[in-house]
Amino acid sequence: MPRLLLVFLLLLAYSPAFAQRKTGQARLDSLLAELPRAKPDTNRVKLLNLISVNYSRINPNEGINYANQSLVLARQLTWKKGMAFAYTILGGCYSSKSDYPKALAAHLSGLKIAEELKDKDLIAGITGNVGNIYSTLGNYPQALAYYKKALKGHEELGNKEGVVLWLSNIGGLYSEQGEYAKALDYRLKSLKLNEAMGFRGVDKELNLDNVGQSYLNLADYPQALTYLQNGLKLSNANRNKKILVRSYNNLSQLYLKIAIDSNATFLTTLLRSDKAKTLNKANAYIDSAVVLAKELGNLPYLYGAYQTRSQIQDALGEPQAALASYQDFIKTKALVINQQNSNQIAVATLQYEFDKKETAFKFEQQLSAVQLQQQQQQRIYLLGGMGLLAVLLGLLVFGYTQKQKANTVINQKSNQLEQSLSELKATQTQLIQKEKMASLGELTAGIAHEIQNPLNFVNNFSDVSTELVDELKDGPFQKLPDSEKEYAAEILGDLTQNLQKITLHGGRASAIVRGMLEHSRSSTGDREPTDLNALVDEYLRLTYQGQRTKDKTFNCELVTDFDGHLGKVELVAAEMGRVLLNLYNNAFYAVGEKQKLAPAGYQPTVTVSTHQFDGQLQIRVSDNGTGMPESVKAKIFQPFFTTKPTGEGTGLGLSLSYDIVTKGHRGSLTVESQEGEGTSFVIQLPALS
Repeated sequence: MPRLLLVFLLLLAYSPAFAQRKTGQARLDSLLAELPRAKPDTNRVKLLNLISVNYSRINPNEGINYANQSLVLARQLTWKKGMAFAYTILGGCYSSKSDYPKALAAHLSGLKIAEELKDKDLIAGITGNVGNIYSTLGNYPQALAYYKKALKGHEELGNKEGVVLWLSNIGGLYSEQGEYAKALDYRLKSLKLNEAMGFRGVDKELNLDNVGQSYLNLADYPQALTYLQNGLKLSNANRNKKILVRSYNNLSQLYLKIAIDSNATFLTTLLRSDKAKTLNKANAYIDSAVVLAKELGNLPYLYGAYQTRSQIQDALGEPQAALASYQDFIKTKALVINQQNSNQIAVATLQYEFDKKETAFKFEQQLSAVQLQQQQQQRIYLLGGMGLLAVLLGLLVFGYTQKQKANTVINQKSNQLEQSLSELKATQTQLIQKEKMASLGELTAGIAHEIQNPLNFVNNFSDVSTELVDELKDGPFQKLPDSEKEYAAEILGDLTQNLQKITLHGGRASAIVRGMLEHSRSSTGDREPTDLNALVDEYLRLTYQGQRTKDKTFNCELVTDFDGHLGKVELVAAEMGRVLLNLYNNAFYAVGEKQKLAPAGYQPTVTVSTHQFDGQLQIRVSDNGTGMPESVKAKIFQPFFTTKPTGEGTGLGLSLSYDIVTKGHRGSLTVESQEGEGTSFVIQLPALS
């Protein structure tokens, strides 16, 4: 989570009693000793806030206790500025406990008061803290909006420390969203400004690590190594464990990329010349990252470290260790996603309740104004007669109308919240599945490469041995005595059968390895304007003819329903063709299997349709084949899962298709099926025509 800008530092500016004390130098015991002598006035509110601040990191529960005491006293004194500070410090304490719904509630309450007071310092500080919470929960668009508002506020105030911090945090958000050039731009601005200030406001090691990470993401390895090593030295010197664990992880990723990146030119002779040594460096750094992340109890850092460790172990040729680290990554990632989703639901509920209270408050203000006008009109009525009664009635109607409008707004927000909660719950399983599939693709690439070499030897020597057996039959075998020929022929026959089995199963293993490599590689094709209807129809005809070539008895009715208004669509035609080929083959297989068992009147049918709606393009491939139970549907896109008999499928076709659609084309691939009735695969793509 980005570092919080604690606006409690502004407390020092609004009281002579505390003007000379620096928060960083204030000793907690002296503050506690001063508390019994403090009168119940604004100075006591400030003292309670200072105590809460000092407790916020070492003991958040005590910090919450003193912040609540400060809040109660500030309310009794009707001192709004003290209330705003108490709410803000309370939010910081809850954030330290990772209780983000309560933290958001406190910050929003403080922000509301700050806006009423038009206090620009408070508004800028609290706005950034709200952005931090949304960033932690993965709501980057919302977080970016608050960050930019905070940055603008600090720029207007001339607060350079605040500008440094929010430049750095905005860069972090862009990095999380894959916009690495923008991230580097903001982080360099933060570093240069902080350097000019003598490194105040943001830790120097954080600035250095951020810039190094951005260069790493942009594959500028020389710059990345310089900044990351400098950040690591400073983190060690300052014992800044939170930045240290990041430095370990980033340096391990850097050495891994240098070792395996075929395009890397930096330090080729020094680093890539000894790949094992470079990978061992990466491994040492990532081991340190895992240990420190566990010590800090930081799950996001920990699952990132497990993922990097799995990749390094895979590159070192340690598949069992890589698989164990990958399993740790999946378990930890699932915990983080569940925690984030729970927090997001709670925060969404909280935001709705807050908005509802705001709407009700504004309505009450409007209603009070209307009631005041009614009283005035009544006094005029006593003097002016019946004519003014119409005005009074008009005001009553206006008040009722405003109330109806407010109720409508509240109902709309309630419906929106219910829909948002449903969507959050529905996508939780999809998020976990996407992470599993993405990580498995990276892991299988290295394993497939390691299997390929010995498998090639098996296949090649099998072919050579078959040729040698044939030569033996034509040469030395003929010279054997007749009494020994029968026994020798029997041995040669068995040997030939064994070699044929080796060739057969070696070929099948090669097909599986090729599928693994296809599954792990990313598309390098360029998107081109493509006639989607023509592409869908062409691959349907080709696949059907291929099926007929393999099985002359196979017949199937083809039904097409193409939307004539699609136009050209930007996609990688060859990649999308592979997806269609897999879906068609599965459909033909399903109807073929059902035909073997169905009554004589059964007509195998495969239906293909295209459709455009709501900014999406849909391709639907349906069959009236065997269908599938729910247990199969849940696993259908997992790599190596297949329901076909041994030798008829690798279990990678649908997994590869899923990756091409979701990763390569930012779309979705789903399945609808009823056992015994049929199956439909649905591709949805953004309409980029």
